[in-house]
Amino acid sequence: MLDLTLEEARPGAYSGVVSTTDRVEATEQRVAVGGTALFVLKSGTGRPMLVLHGIEGHEGWLPFHAALAERATVYAPSHPGFGHTDCPPWLSSIQHQAVFYNWFLQAAGLDAVDLVGVGVGGWIAAHMAVMCSASLRHLVLVDAAGVRPESGEILDVFVTPWREVIERAFADAATAPEYQRIYGAGIAEFGGVREAGRTMAMRMCFRPYMYDAALPGMLGKVQVPTLIVWGKEDQIVPPECALQYQQAIPGATVRILDRCGHFAHFDQPRLLAETISGFIAR
Repeated sequence: MLDLTLEEARPGAYSGVVSTTDRVEATEQRVAVGGTALFVLKSGTGRPMLVLHGIEGHEGWLPFHAALAERATVYAPSHPGFGHTDCPPWLSSIQHQAVFYNWFLQAAGLDAVDLVGVGVGGWIAAHMAVMCSASLRHLVLVDAAGVRPESGEILDVFVTPWREVIERAFADAATAPEYQRIYGAGIAEFGGVREAGRTMAMRMCFRPYMYDAALPGMLGKVQVPTLIVWGKEDQIVPPECALQYQQAIPGATVRILDRCGHFAHFDQPRLLAETISGFIAR
C-alpha cells in the first residue's frame, strides 16, 4: 500500500479559483507533424513545456496551463483522434502517440523540454521518455495510467457512465470550481468532440486495459529527473501506482496532493503548477 504521508503536498491559501483569462492567455496554432496538423494552444515565456492531457480530452486553455505559463512557454496540444487533431491512419496505440509527440518536438525544433503528462497523457509521456529522452529536461507524470496496480483496480471508464467517470475524477465535484466551469452546463453521454476522444481512448487503452505490461521494465532506461504527482483521493487510477512508477524510474520523486482526485489539474491547478514549477527549477 502507498504511504500517503510520503512527501505529501497540501493546499495553502490558494482558493482553487483562477479564471481562464488570468494573467496569461493562449494563441491557437497548427503544427505540421508528418502529414497531420496538430492543434496546439501556446502561451508563456521561458523554457518549453509540453503538457499532455488525459482521457477527458482537450478542455481548452486551463487555469493549470496559465499558472505553468507564468514561468514557461507552455504547449498544450490535443492528441490525434481526440476531436481537434485528425488521427493519421498509422496511429492506433499509446506507443504511436509517443512517436507522434517526439516527432512534434523534432518538427517544432524544441529542445530541453519539460514534459508533463496527465492521466493517459502521463502514459504517453512515459513512453516518450523511454523511446528518446535527448530532447527532454524533466519528466512529470500526474496520476498517470500505464502500470497495472498490484492490489487495487483502475476504474473501467468504458462501461461506467461518462458523467460518473468525470465526477469520480474529482475529489468533490460538487464543490470544485473547474467542474462547474467546464461541466456545469451538462455532460453528454454521446456525441460531440468528447465522443471522438472516448472512442480513440478505447482504441488505444482497452486491451490490455489501461496498462502496458512491458512498461515498468523499460522505465529503467529513463535518465531525466522525474516527478510523479498523485491525487490522494484518486478514484480512477489507484495511488499505489505512484510508487510503482517511482520504483521503476531511477531517482524519481513522488508528491501526493491532499484534497485532490484523478483530475489534479482541475482540483488543485495552482498547487499542482507550483509543485511542478518548483521541481523543474532545481
